[in-house]
Amino acid sequence: MRNAHATHPDDDPVGTTTERPYDLLGIGFGPSNLALAVCAREQKLPLSCLFVERQDTVAWHPGMLIDGARMQISFLKDLVSLRNPSSPYSFLQYTKAKGRLERFVNLNESRPTRIEYDDYLKWVAQDFADQVRFGSQVDRVTPVQGPDGGDLSLFRVETEDVATGRRSVHYARNVVHAGGGRPPTRTAGVAEVPSVVHSSEFLTRFPGQFKDHDGAYRFVVVGGGQSAGEIGEYLLDHYDRAEVHVVVSGYTLLPTDNSPFVNEQFYSGNADAFYRMRPEQRAAVSGRLRAANYGVVREDLLERLFNTDYLDQVKGRKRLHIHPFSRLSEVREDGDALAVTLQRRLDLQQRLDEGPEESLRCDGVVLATGYDRSLDPAVFSDVLPHLTPGESEDAGGIALSRHYRARTSTELRAGLYLQGFGEAQFGLGDTLLSLLPFRSQEIVEDIADRVPAAGVGGCPVMSPYGSGVVSTSPHGPVPSSVYPPRWYLEHDREKLYGLMERFRFATLISARSGDEPFATHLPLILDRSRGAAGVLFGHLDRGNEHAELIDGRHMLAVFHGPNAYMPPGVFESDPLPTWNSMSVHVRGRVRAVRDRDALVRGLIGIAERSQPDNRLAADDPRIDRIIGSIVGFEFEVEELVGRFKLSQDRDETDRRHAAVALARATERGERDFIEYVVGLSLITEDDPRDLAGRPLSPLAIGGVHE
Repeated sequence: MRNAHATHPDDDPVGTTTERPYDLLGIGFGPSNLALAVCAREQKLPLSCLFVERQDTVAWHPGMLIDGARMQISFLKDLVSLRNPSSPYSFLQYTKAKGRLERFVNLNESRPTRIEYDDYLKWVAQDFADQVRFGSQVDRVTPVQGPDGGDLSLFRVETEDVATGRRSVHYARNVVHAGGGRPPTRTAGVAEVPSVVHSSEFLTRFPGQFKDHDGAYRFVVVGGGQSAGEIGEYLLDHYDRAEVHVVVSGYTLLPTDNSPFVNEQFYSGNADAFYRMRPEQRAAVSGRLRAANYGVVREDLLERLFNTDYLDQVKGRKRLHIHPFSRLSEVREDGDALAVTLQRRLDLQQRLDEGPEESLRCDGVVLATGYDRSLDPAVFSDVLPHLTPGESEDAGGIALSRHYRARTSTELRAGLYLQGFGEAQFGLGDTLLSLLPFRSQEIVEDIADRVPAAGVGGCPVMSPYGSGVVSTSPHGPVPSSVYPPRWYLEHDREKLYGLMERFRFATLISARSGDEPFATHLPLILDRSRGAAGVLFGHLDRGNEHAELIDGRHMLAVFHGPNAYMPPGVFESDPLPTWNSMSVHVRGRVRAVRDRDALVRGLIGIAERSQPDNRLAADDPRIDRIIGSIVGFEFEVEELVGRFKLSQDRDETDRRHAAVALARATERGERDFIEYVVGLSLITEDDPRDLAGRPLSPLAIGGVHE
């Protein structure tokens, strides 16, 4: 797994000019973009990539790596496992590489500590050192024209080395921003002094200012979420004589709703369902589910805090104080201490029989008040005018596509993808770790689809496998294991549907016991209006062994379009002979059709689409004679893969020659073979011939497939 031939990004010329841009430039190299880099490698997508990270190494919430604090998710929700359980970058592979897999299993604990998870991220990141510039920050992102002018097809990204101030400029077709949330701007009236810190800097700044662990300090923690609870516990554990005052906006510290039914909201499919809701539905659902993530603390931590508070009562003292229905309104210096003013919710003043404000004198304040998730206006000032506003101001208020691409004005064609900025459109899981494997796959595949066919023309691509580049095309070097090359993959769904409707006679493939493959050739009729990607209808003779395999199983259907041998003489260049073809591979789950009316409608559909001038009536008596001997089924399409090998690796002239040859040879090849088999001449005087004007012989139909 480890890459022994890593090179620094500065050593590679890709990305230094508009003629040689990166396919993907990532801002930040935390879990989100690290998962993205892993996915691009495992999907074998030959994308040229650079990641820019301000820290000197991967550092996941260093201010909150409290000893013993555990993740709130299972180790299986790592960077890859839910997408690819066999990945070499899984958390279990990490524990195995570190020599403690058995000990980890023996813990009988599904949630690793934050410290171990941070180490896991560092372990994975080692393998991507050749794609990352650490210790570098992005100062500005500007849309610019490509080398041919026209639309704004590139981003100009200015970076600065944090240590030396050295500035660099890079060009990229796509930017993936995963810089994480930023601590919110200081509240008006809150003094900017060293003893007031945000939770993101708690461990790195706060304990160093209060080194006397026997000191009678008074600390104020603002916030009612998991971070506030962990910080409160840390202060009670490390400062035995200190008072800890926790300021919460509600009644008290509340438990996380992590029941299994509520946690289903973090499934990848639910993110898709949430995206398809109307804005008012999303807002209502999010409001009902906030207790799964915001302003809540895990129940086990609440129990420890309560037990500590109870033991203090046994000892005759009070160290933990919770201030309900309050918010911080002011922090100012008061001699050697801080004066804190809390403002109570006005609707509760009378019920609490207290005034509108409360004053505290303390030594330090920790703001566990969450993060601001919006694009930094100083960095993206030239991009923001091109972005389409979303229906919510949450998470920056930017409208995103289903593939997390910011919706932009028509003149901006460069892609800006945002990780962790789409909670209003994808649900609460968008800012968490649970969906990283799936989101990464959607983003890298969308980028691969949008990179122009000649996008990396001649540029050395950063190979996902170091020295694994073995061939070159006008699209750049390709890792030897990439098959089929991505320029042979057709993603236009209309073209895929068009082939499936034009060439309906398909091959249905499944596996019997022992993984023995089994195939049937039959017509399949597409209904585009049903399901997420369409539903196919077909029927089998009841005596066909396949009839026992269809109900509830996943299957593969292959639609075969035109194909033909391409001799070197077809092209103006001098290539080796090859074979061009078009096909669509369809995967999905099949279910039996037991309703007679539905089965009859399907049979009528087959008849009408095959012979539109010879319609079949529903009451045709011939149907009743055969319907008992057939089994109907519906095939719900879950995945479409188009493989259109049409000489895309050649110039336009050769591609045109290849297309003409395919069109002519396909029709005449079929006629010639039928003529050969039946022994009757089907050619008339006005029939077209091959490129040389000759009818094709049966021997010309053969050839060697690549």
